Amino acid sequence: MSFDIVGFLRNHTLLHGVPETELENAASTMETVCFPEGEWLMHEGAEGHDCYFVLDGKVQVHTRSLIGKQVVLAELGYGALIGEIALIRNEKRTAGIRALGEVMALRLDRTAFEKLADASPYFHESLTYAAELRMKHGLLRKASIWSAIPDSELRGLAEITVRRNVLQGETILLEGTPKESFYMISGGRFEKISTGQRRAVMETGDFFGEIALLSEQAQTATITAMEEGELLVMGSDEFQAIWQHYPPVRRQFAEIMRIRRPDLAIAPSFTAPDGDDIAPDEEHDLLPVEKALPTTNRSTRWIDLLFLLGGLFAGCTVMAVWLQNQLWQMAALLSGGLVGPVTFVAYMRGSQQLGFSHMRLAWVFVLSAAVAVPLAWVVERQWLFGVARSSAGFTELSVPLSVALIEEGAKLIVCAILLRGGRMRFLMDAVVIGAAAGMGFAAVESIVYGWSYLKQGSTGEMLAVLWVRALLSPLGHGTWTAIAATGIWYGLNKRHAAQGTRFVFRRHGLAAALMLAAVALHALWDFHLAEGLWRMLSMVTVGAGGLLLLYGLLRKGTKEENHAISALNPLRQDEALNEAAAAANAPKARPLTCGACKSQSPPDARYCARCGQALRRKP
Repeated sequence: MSFDIVGFLRNHTLLHGVPETELENAASTMETVCFPEGEWLMHEGAEGHDCYFVLDGKVQVHTRSLIGKQVVLAELGYGALIGEIALIRNEKRTAGIRALGEVMALRLDRTAFEKLADASPYFHESLTYAAELRMKHGLLRKASIWSAIPDSELRGLAEITVRRNVLQGETILLEGTPKESFYMISGGRFEKISTGQRRAVMETGDFFGEIALLSEQAQTATITAMEEGELLVMGSDEFQAIWQHYPPVRRQFAEIMRIRRPDLAIAPSFTAPDGDDIAPDEEHDLLPVEKALPTTNRSTRWIDLLFLLGGLFAGCTVMAVWLQNQLWQMAALLSGGLVGPVTFVAYMRGSQQLGFSHMRLAWVFVLSAAVAVPLAWVVERQWLFGVARSSAGFTELSVPLSVALIEEGAKLIVCAILLRGGRMRFLMDAVVIGAAAGMGFAAVESIVYGWSYLKQGSTGEMLAVLWVRALLSPLGHGTWTAIAATGIWYGLNKRHAAQGTRFVFRRHGLAAALMLAAVALHALWDFHLAEGLWRMLSMVTVGAGGLLLLYGLLRKGTKEENHAISALNPLRQDEALNEAAAAANAPKARPLTCGACKSQSPPDARYCARCGQALRRKP
């Protein structure tokens, strides 16, 4: 059965006005092709040498987001022209196209396409406009703060968005100048400088200009192109209209304000309509978090670590007892001192949605061991056990209380240094940093205790002490310092300039209560109220109380993190529901590492909830 190609071209809306002879010439170079269901007509990133008119069936247009997820841009049917963007812009394919069912299409090679474009200015103009609109829609859909907007309405947003090419060294925004527009990066790298310091390097998917628009103040940073690039620009009025119309967008930008400029309030002109519970001027850690998506990124790698280090310690124990060899004794001493603390820190990190790098936590662990332990030892020997009170034992409450104050104080010096400033914006940051600092202290303490018995020639007693301390380690230093560090975090955390007196007192009161609770738990743990089995029972009871308090902080912290991630990534909840069945059989996706702040985010997030920049999955 023959197909009238000339008749099809003549009746196509894009080709009205093209001379008949030109249509015939173009038709002579074209051919009809068929694609079975599921076959890819073209692949994203491939060279573009042809395009197609769809004659029968439907095709689906796909692209991959910056985090590697496949995004459906459109479903197209009869008469649709596909693949023309690569020919118009002389670039690689910007999307992949797959057949939905059997598809018949009319193939135009580059030569035929260019002849039609030259023969009809209307065809070229219409095609250029359609391609431009489709490209902007694809860019907005691919990696965008607007991703929560329904796709049909996102096309309207593409119509009011302007693409702008920029040159290397070009200044886009100048700090201190009036508000302008909202900018989204679709290509290139841009430098953000504020108060004379580089604050960030932004790439595809990142955006800027929103702070001045939302706060109705002067620009807060200077933005300069580091190389040739491309921006999507939206005017102030259009930005405000989108803000007013879409609650998910309001929540996203309210979260961005908390991240980037918590000292600024959203201007009254951007007030949300009645019924919207946006409260950008409130302290985030006290916002309700019940609606957040349940935590799905909890790591279980700590279990592997426990078996690895525990098995190593058990093996070294057997060899040390059997061979009575100094090398095996030292191996047992080191592995026994580390197994409990390292596993505990790994568990705490696994509970964090916005995880720190392993190297960063290792550095905290070592810093506490190198600074807090010597400092506490010197102070205790100088002021507590090296003077007249040296005869006093831990049966007097004043002694364990003094030890608790000294040791927790030494560890909190390390924590306070790490938690100062606004970079640690989440409660879980303090919990994990505190756990790492506490367990660095505990590891050295265990090794020192074990070494003291080993020096006396008692390998059995050394191993007994190490095993007991390894088993009880979750009840001790890591828990206490995690609680105390949370108190430090509450005391130092001033994420909003405009806070009522009542709120400040509440925050400081909570800070003091947590630090006092940590000292009390530590003191009661060391206090020899009884001996033997009753002594062990009292330690376990005190430890259980500390774990219960820590568990409450963990629940609050993980909900707070998840609330922030969900606010900034509204599609995450829908995608989690839609992909739940597939995820059961699919391999678990790796967390995404933010290129700006190096935090690890859930694999389904698009923006980092710690710094607000776009996430990207490396190929």
